[in-house]
Amino acid sequence: MTLGVLAAYRNHGIGSKLVSSTLDYIIESETEGKASTVDEVMLHVQSSNTDAINFYVEKFGFEKGELVENYYKRIDPPHCYVLRKKLR
Repeated sequence: MTLGVLAAYRNHGIGSKLVSSTLDYIIESETEGKASTVDEVMLHVQSSNTDAINFYVEKFGFEKGELVENYYKRIDPPHCYVLRKKLR
């Protein structure tokens, strides 16, 4: 899945709502008695996208992990960071 908000629409809470809704769905599934097998959420962010990295780390508590070189094939720089959020 790819999530993104066009620059003209940023800072209006759209990205926050997308991420919150996704995380809430996982958590609420467990509280409603549905068995969830999700222990961790991982995502990749282009290494030069400091705005996105800060968004996930500061707003949602993701941890910045390892750098994956040459992850992307058609964009420059092709490297990304793995961000993780433990749910349990």
